[in-house]
Amino acid sequence: MNMKNQELWDQLRTAYRPDAPALDVGAIMDAVRREAAAHPLRRVAPGLAGPIPAWACTAAALLAVFATGVVVGRSVTIADQHISTAWTKSVQPEEFAQSFLPFEAADANAADDDSSL
Repeated sequence: MNMKNQELWDQLRTAYRPDAPALDVGAIMDAVRREAAAHPLRRVAPGLAGPIPAWACTAAALLAVFATGVVVGRSVTIADQHISTAWTKSVQPEEFAQSFLPFEAADANAADDDSSL
């Protein structure tokens, strides 16, 4: 609260506020009943999806989810194939043998030298 204008705040707090008028609930409800009797609620005609049962909509939604899963699964598989193809074509066989095979040979020799068995 802004304390610089304390007098203005005091004037706002003590300003005249009229009481809320008393409402005649009975008269209001009578008016609502008269309006409802004059204009009864009519049932809305079904749209294009009206004759379709709910189970068919659920089945269609499940099929859509399944189809989405199939498409995502296939795209992941194809992406993996493209990645492996690109990786095998980007590394020459000589570089692969020099880079990866010595580590495998050292691991195999270490396993053979285990004297605790």
